[in-house]
Amino acid sequence: MPITNETARDVVGRLDAAIARIAPGATPILALDADGTLWTGDVGVDLFLALIAADGVREEAGPALAAEADRAGVAPGPTAIATARALFEAFLDERYAEDRAFAMMAWVFAGFEAGELRAFADRVAADQGLAGRIRPSVRAILAWARDRGVEALVVSASPRAIVEAGAAMAGIGAGSVIAMTPAIEGGRVQARLEGVAPYAGGKVRAIRAARPGATLLGALGDGAWDADMLREAAVPVMVHPSARLVARAAEIPGVVRLEE
Repeated sequence: MPITNETARDVVGRLDAAIARIAPGATPILALDADGTLWTGDVGVDLFLALIAADGVREEAGPALAAEADRAGVAPGPTAIATARALFEAFLDERYAEDRAFAMMAWVFAGFEAGELRAFADRVAADQGLAGRIRPSVRAILAWARDRGVEALVVSASPRAIVEAGAAMAGIGAGSVIAMTPAIEGGRVQARLEGVAPYAGGKVRAIRAARPGATLLGALGDGAWDADMLREAAVPVMVHPSARLVARAAEIPGVVRLEE
């Protein structure tokens, strides 16, 4: 079945109609993916490659990286950074599962102070021109959400620090970001995740955990791993969708494609 192309104004009309139908007292939210949806490109990869270029992987990440390589059947390197590079190459070759790769790109900052990681992510976001990569059509939908008092939640499998930096550029605060979050102990990043990993079905679980009882009014996504989140929404919207997401469109009742 062909997918309907709609402008941001069309999508906003759908959202207005949907908000009129929700139960009295319900809390509507708008959920959107980050990479490829809110902005072009993948900031998790941007951040990881910047870390590698800076020779910044610390030995605190070494044991977890070696264990991850063993689990994935990847030969570890002689140092933590070499193992991180080997895992990334395996990810590019589709020999290392996406969900685990995205998690690794968050906790690979083990040994960093929390403020140090935030500052590094802010620099990468600025260096990569992230503000200029935000999609104008999605900005228009976010403006509608602000006008209606609907919270926009960014739900991403990229590392929290850089997703927060990019979300701020779109007018979304850190409290409305769900992302891959490394554990912090004693002010330092640990080589493990905290909370639900927001990937595929984990995005829906993370939204429910963060906003229990809220009504998912609309959802925007570009990849196959966004299909579960889109299916939960009253107004599901594909943004520059991948071929894999298009192939799953029949699983998502009422889905439309946002025009650029």
